[in-house]
Amino acid sequence: MLAAYINIGMASTSLTNTNISDTYVGVLHAKGEPIPASGLQDVYDGFGNKTSLKIGRAGQGIDVDGDIGVSFINAIYPINSVIFSVDDTDPGTRFPGTSWSRVAEGKFIAGVGEGEDKNGIEHTVDSGDDTTKGEYKVALTEAELPTHTHETVVDHKDYTGVLSPPGGQRVGSHKNASYAISIESSSTGGDQSHNNVPPAYGLYVWKRTA
Repeated sequence: MLAAYINIGMASTSLTNTNISDTYVGVLHAKGEPIPASGLQDVYDGFGNKTSLKIGRAGQGIDVDGDIGVSFINAIYPINSVIFSVDDTDPGTRFPGTSWSRVAEGKFIAGVGEGEDKNGIEHTVDSGDDTTKGEYKVALTEAELPTHTHETVVDHKDYTGVLSPPGGQRVGSHKNASYAISIESSSTGGDQSHNNVPPAYGLYVWKRTA
């Protein structure tokens, strides 16, 4: 069995209207034509048949007509690779022979490792960890409220000797009387949760499984 050779570009002898199979069955060539300065050049086999390949000079890239080989796909997207997309097309339709599943639905992506926020609080993110449960909306508990005080003003007046109004009653006291007052302030607030979701850009996340 002859090994495959690549002989693309200028040849010492023109290959126009010739079949390299006369010498090398496995040679790929460009029929003696130089690779263009821009664009891509067709590649032929040793029998003069056009292959699925087109190539260009450095920086011009390569084009494959048809399915890309599995080994090539494995090199770019090995199992457990992730693809982000703005549409919900299963990558398996683009890469036959591969299987993908949707992951991270409704979740934000975080880099694996130990992070620290501006308050010095650390948190570790593990690869593929889906157990850390955040909250889209947060209702603070009493323990989570910042320490604070409420000002309470007691206005003590001396009603001694003041007549009670019709249908009412005033309580008299001495100005120098000692007393203790326990006051509970009225409640306020709507007891509603607040939004905890930062601005986001939605993408479909596909993970290769096979």
